[in-house]
Amino acid sequence: MTHPIVKTVSNMVFEGNIDSAERALATVADQEGDFALARVIDEMAPRDLVAILREHDASRGSIISELISPAQFLAAVSLESGYRERGHESLKGMINAVVFADAARTDDFIEVLGSTPEGVAALVDYFADRHEEIEYFFRNGTYSEFEGEDFSGIPAEDSDLDVGEPDDRVRRTMVRQSEVEDHDWRELGWRLRADHYEIFREILEILRRKYRQALAEQAQAAALAAAAAAAAAAASAEDDEDDVL
Repeated sequence: MTHPIVKTVSNMVFEGNIDSAERALATVADQEGDFALARVIDEMAPRDLVAILREHDASRGSIISELISPAQFLAAVSLESGYRERGHESLKGMINAVVFADAARTDDFIEVLGSTPEGVAALVDYFADRHEEIEYFFRNGTYSEFEGEDFSGIPAEDSDLDVGEPDDRVRRTMVRQSEVEDHDWRELGWRLRADHYEIFREILEILRRKYRQALAEQAQAAALAAAAAAAAAAASAEDDEDDVL
């Protein structure tokens, strides 16, 4: 039987009362315990979970982040793409808040994200504005102290990924995990590279494909602009000749 608070919270979310919805869930934990709240979260609609997680203040802990199951988290993250948010800041906040809420469950959440195209797409969006930094980390085993948008180090093809899974020798050259434990993109990138290479590889493949597609589109746009400019110049020259005649 569904817990009655599920409908109450859903109505609060629908009305935009996100803080009230969180407080109502916290009341369940206070009165019935964390296990009861975990069951409530499993019964909630993913759209309600994603609405609460998106609006949560990242500077403080979230009871949902601590108790949500990997399956429910994946369902919520899969809906996040529908918001089409530029920069994906809410998505990054959601992933950081949940993946790093409990170190004992971090790998579970990473694995579930990597288990479906929707989860991988969310990770691609998460790293979209950190592509060059992740490529640098892949090549060098450490993060560059200079952050920016220098894409000169992105290969034209993907053969390097075939031999990229870190063995013991490579692990010894990688920056230590303790040095990148920021509960943000550096730590997640390290964990993916060191412990979940197949997911890391898929993310890089997609980021590279998007980058190459963008380059091709830019080249095509430049060619069209050049052709249009040449045509305009030719038409102007022809008009000048007609005026002389």
